[in-house]
Amino acid sequence: MKYTKNILTIAFAMVLLIGSAVISTSAQQRGGGRRVIVRPVVVRPYFGYHRHWNSWYDPFYGDPYFYDPYYREREQRYYLRNELNGNRRELKKHLEKYNADGVITAKEQRELDDDYRDVEKAQRKLNEFENGD
Repeated sequence: MKYTKNILTIAFAMVLLIGSAVISTSAQQRGGGRRVIVRPVVVRPYFGYHRHWNSWYDPFYGDPYFYDPYYREREQRYYLRNELNGNRRELKKHLEKYNADGVITAKEQRELDDDYRDVEKAQRKLNEFENGD
């Protein structure tokens, strides 16, 4: 009598577990019914990515490069100077490379002409920006 209550409780628990396993497997095997298509959800983040800080920032405080004309002017001047310096570096590298053998082919001359045009264009854009034309 002492162990019958424990044995009946264990047997009842086993019947419940086995029954729930049978019901869940039979529910998974049903082929008919409605199909559920899971589509991705686009969620916009509350924090934005700041291009100058290379990190995330809180838009509540605002983007100083967007609102302040002084910062925007400095940023634009920086990018124009950077572009000019990059074009000059490329021209210098090509001149050294092409003058190394002492002969400049037609293809090399076309590339040099293109490099000269890029430097002139970048210089013109920087001058126009700085002079306010």
